[in-house]
Order: sequence, then structure tokens, then C-alpha cells
Amino acid sequence: MFQYFPKNYSWSLAVSCSIAMGAEISELEEALSPLVSLDGPAAHEGWYQNWLKLGHKLTALADADDAAGNLFSAASKYKRAANYYLFAERIASWSDPRRLHAYNLGMTAFRKGLERSGDLWERVEIPYEDGVLSGWLRLAESEGKQPAVIFYNGFDSIKEMHYLIYADMSAKRGIATLFVDQEGTGEAVRYHHIAKRNNTELSAGKFYDALAAHPAIDADRIGLIGLSMGGYCAPRAAAMDKRFKCVASLGAFYELDANWEAILRGDTGTGLSDGLPESGIHAMHVTKTDTIDDAVAVLKSRTLAPVIDKVTCPLLVVHGENDRQVALAHARKTVAGAVNSSDAQLRVFSVAEGSTEHCGVDVMKMQGEYVYDWAARILGGHVA
Repeated sequence: MFQYFPKNYSWSLAVSCSIAMGAEISELEEALSPLVSLDGPAAHEGWYQNWLKLGHKLTALADADDAAGNLFSAASKYKRAANYYLFAERIASWSDPRRLHAYNLGMTAFRKGLERSGDLWERVEIPYEDGVLSGWLRLAESEGKQPAVIFYNGFDSIKEMHYLIYADMSAKRGIATLFVDQEGTGEAVRYHHIAKRNNTELSAGKFYDALAAHPAIDADRIGLIGLSMGGYCAPRAAAMDKRFKCVASLGAFYELDANWEAILRGDTGTGLSDGLPESGIHAMHVTKTDTIDDAVAVLKSRTLAPVIDKVTCPLLVVHGENDRQVALAHARKTVAGAVNSSDAQLRVFSVAEGSTEHCGVDVMKMQGEYVYDWAARILGGHVA
């Protein structure tokens, strides 16, 4: 993985994700180089301010393109502005009121980018409990009905990140993808206070219903993809809802193991406790609990052990050999447990070939293309 900050895994992970989402290296250098010599609170404040400033810069450039009628150029810059705003938000503390401000700026820029992009897209909103679950549906260019997948977030990722990384590779293969903020992620937790829970088939079923009712979607060819902790959400949903024709995990998450519990509790010795700051606070926020013990209890209930043998559709798990966040054992247990799947496969990306870090963040296209090629063959898309 490109480690711009060799001693800060979380920041380097964010930089690599931003690059995968379309960031320009020179623009990142403008924001990041002043941070190298900083430490502590000054570094965190500098991170927020510099990413925000970069978002403002790209928004102003996009506005100028927009006023001149150069809409494709404006779209590109609005999407990069969204990228930068959302990474200002990502590292900020949940106790910082400016976090939601940066998120709102990112959401506004992202939508402006979509509206000018020429992409075939739609906004999807589904009533859920006392709030709304939302998604961006990217459609493929197709004369007939097209297959589709629902794309689930991880522990702290959001649908806009995944749209910018995977939407084009999906559409190119003739597959529509509904990128969603499920419970405990993105808009669901920030705007509607909908917490993470273990019965992910409830939201998946509602998203399925929305896709099945869409005139461009073939209801008999809908699958699921989950990334990172979404590697629990997607297989759990497929196990409980037999309407899904396939399920894939980009980075497995079988259950909350001892290593991850230690990270959430801030214990040292995991190798990542210092590199994933405020993970415990994030866990409490997204589970809507008041103590780390309660948050851990909620997350421990999210285990595939009781349900993985109920997956009957084809299952694919891709995982990096050098995944430093979620051990490869999660992937092996997921595939080994899927004894009733019609075809359970594990693809491990080696250090030698790349895409070997968590969810392939070092070369995210490689794991993503592998998953979408697999889904295209099962659901009737195309790979050439």
C-alpha cells in the first residue's frame, strides 16, 4: 500500500482510498505535504483544514466550468471535490460539529457531479423504521432488462466512496449497481440515526424490492456484494433471503474476533490500535450505544457462524494475503462454512500480484474487477 504516512496506517489508508476514488496526486500533495511535520492535535486540525480547502478549490473550479457550460469537466471536478470533502469528514472526531458540515459539502458536490456526468443514475430512497435508507443506482446502457447487484458498505465506508471506485466497472459489464447506505453507515446513521444490527436481510429485502420493481432491472438476476464488514452483511442477507442469485465479499468479515475487539477497546499489541484511532467511539456511534461494552456486544451478534450454511447461491470471497485489518482466516471460515452454496470460491490476492491489503486498497481495481467479472458470468452480464 502507498504509505504516504509510514507511521499512520489510518491516514495512509485514507490516502489510498482517495486515489482509488479518482484523486489527483498533485492535488493530494498540496494538502498532505504540510502535515508530514505535524503531530497530535495540530496534525488532526491540519488534516481537516487542508482536505476542506482542497474541496473548496475544486468546487470553485467546477463552478466555473459549470457556468461556461462545460458540464463533463464540471462533473469531474465536483466528484473530486466530493472525494476531498468526504476525507476531511472521515478522520474528524464524531464529537466535532464540523464533521457533518464537511459531509454535507461532500454530498452536495457528489450530486452535482452525478447531475453533470452523463452517467445513467437514479437516487433511491426507502422508508425504514422512522427514517430512510438511501442509495445511488448506477444503470448500465442496455436495451433489455439488466442484472443488478446491491453494494453494502463496511464498518465506516459510505456509498459515495464505492460509487466512485466501482460504478464504471459495473456499468461496463452490463450490470446495474445500487450503492447503498445500510444501517449504521452513511446517511442512515448521520441523518436518520439508524443503527447497525445483525439482521441485515431486512434492509437487503427492501433494496431488492426496489430493484425488482424497476422497469430496467431483471428481478430474477439480482445479487449482493459487501465490502469489509459488509462481508458479514451480504452473506447474512443471502443466507436468509433466497431471492438473491449470488453474493460476493470484497474482504471477508466472519465475526468480531479478539483482534478487532482489542482495536475497538484501544488495547495495545494488535499492531493497529494506534493506527485506527477512535474505532471504539465510531463503534458506539454507529450502534447507538453508550458504552464500548454495549457496542462490542452488538457487533459480536453479527457473526456468520449460525447462518453461513444457509447460503445456497454462488458465493465468492476475495481477500488480500497481507490484509492487516481483517485476518485471512475470516475468508477461509466464510467459504468453508458455506457447505450448501452451489459454488463457494475463495480468491486470495498475493503480495506478489498486488491488491493484497484490506479490500485490495493498494490496487482496488484488481479485486473489484475480479468480483464484477464473476458476477457478470453468473448474472448474465458481459466481460468483453
